[in-house]
Amino acid sequence: MLKMEAIGINLGLPPGWEAEVDSGGGAAEEGATTVRTPRVHLGNFALPPNRGDFGSGAVERMVSGDVLICLLEESPEVIGTGLYQAGSMPTISAKDFAPEGMQRPIRGQSGAQKFFHLNGRAFALYIVMGSHISRASFIPEINEVLNAIELT
Repeated sequence: MLKMEAIGINLGLPPGWEAEVDSGGGAAEEGATTVRTPRVHLGNFALPPNRGDFGSGAVERMVSGDVLICLLEESPEVIGTGLYQAGSMPTISAKDFAPEGMQRPIRGQSGAQKFFHLNGRAFALYIVMGSHISRASFIPEINEVLNAIELT
């Protein structure tokens, strides 16, 4: 596994996967100042250089067999509220994915979104599959990638 660490996010990537961690994700309000929060994109295909938080710019290029994982840190105030009740990295199953789960529908693709908190940090997890029909075959590898993420 390829190891990568940045902004308190440690990744272990299987062969064929690449990742980018940056501070260009969602914005958290802190008083009168907007603070950029970390954004992680992981893919089993070549990630294009310009991508939106939820993968725009990449999802349009995805084909069957491609997987994109977006992990966006949210403001710590949401920890334990509403969607952010879960206190651990989610485990993903095929039933989590639906064409309606896409931020913007793209024919044949499907998406899943989960929210959680860990070590005093809140996150939105968004995953896109290049093929809804073959989604089940990629679940073990997705969970392997998610299990190799350490948030400190």
